[in-house]
Amino acid sequence: MSSYSDLIRQAKAGEVLPVYLLAGSDPFLQDHFVQEVAAQFLPADTRKKVVSLDDDRADDILADLKAYSLFGGRQMIVMLQAQKISGTARDALLDYVKSPNPDKCLMLIMEDYQPKKGLQKQLGGDVPLVDTRPPFPDKLKAWAVYFAKQRGHTIQPDALEHLLAAVGDSAGHVTSELSKLISNLEPGEAVTSAMVDELVKQDMAFHLWHLQEAMALRDGPKAIGITTNLLNYGASGTQIVAALTTLFTQLLYLQTSTASDGVYTGLNKPVSSKLQRMGRSYRVAEMPAILKNLLTADLLLKSTPSSAASVLVPLVVSIAGTK
Repeated sequence: MSSYSDLIRQAKAGEVLPVYLLAGSDPFLQDHFVQEVAAQFLPADTRKKVVSLDDDRADDILADLKAYSLFGGRQMIVMLQAQKISGTARDALLDYVKSPNPDKCLMLIMEDYQPKKGLQKQLGGDVPLVDTRPPFPDKLKAWAVYFAKQRGHTIQPDALEHLLAAVGDSAGHVTSELSKLISNLEPGEAVTSAMVDELVKQDMAFHLWHLQEAMALRDGPKAIGITTNLLNYGASGTQIVAALTTLFTQLLYLQTSTASDGVYTGLNKPVSSKLQRMGRSYRVAEMPAILKNLLTADLLLKSTPSSAASVLVPLVVSIAGTK
């Protein structure tokens, strides 16, 4: 299996594959990969098409993939919830990946990483599997080093430790803060510990984990204020949805499993240390609707011109309320 970064490097070298399978629940890593490949594959000003098997017929999506344009031109189709494809449509997809349309790039997105099961196993021989699970701490280090290197910089070991201690709750958060640091550097200059410490002092009043904590404790007014602050300081809508998805997925796991000890949550310590108490703020029966609302918000942010605030504020209210 090629690594996440290897496949991006391959795409930047002009070798974009006709089908990719992204498996794992980190929307930032999904979105970053799609954007990097789209930048190489799609002509300027061409929008990718985002579909979901919750809302779109699989047969229609496959027909669109097979169709050849009389006027040429490339198209990227991002299929969310691809694990839900079934029946004859599933068979048709397996046939398609053996002889894909060279003018189309299909991104199959699946929330669970299960390369030895079901459709992922069936696709394994024909489609590269891209691991988009929330990174473990050592993987976050590798991600930060890779991100800096791709932009012509290095990050000193102590600076890397300080960065992850401050904002290491997700790949998206690490990337956002590292981007700010790099934007002020001269070509080839390294990120130092002093730079990271200064950024943390001067940066946003709130971090993503503050929002996770407020949402988990069902403090709607506080969560709305934090969401607005995060957006004002440059956090993206998809980063915020990713953080909330990680939170509620973990809360659901704790509510329904007896084997939670030792499981990596992808959450900062101030949140993970309180998860058991936080889990009592929500009923298990509420979780499917909350996760579906998060998926809908992610789709809106990625495929429509809606502002992040117009999507996220109603989302926060629908989940945590206003008391």
